[in-house]
Amino acid sequence: MRMVCISRSNDIAIGLRLAGVQSFFIRDENKIKEKIIELSKDAGVGILNVTEEVYEIAKSELDSISKNQDLPLVVKIPNSK
Repeated sequence: MRMVCISRSNDIAIGLRLAGVQSFFIRDENKIKEKIIELSKDAGVGILNVTEEVYEIAKSELDSISKNQDLPLVVKIPNSK
């Protein structure tokens, strides 16, 4: 199982990549939702980290994943200031 992150902050994405976490820097709201759905279907993803901003954009999709699937575990992380 692997941990991945979706962020609208390049700083967060780069920082997590340096720590060994596969990270996606995506600005477009529709592409964020598409990537979340894609990753939720990937059996290799155990933890899906999203920033607060991404969570607000795709709240319904992420809540659905949390309620209807055992994995991935959805973790909301703070935005960078």
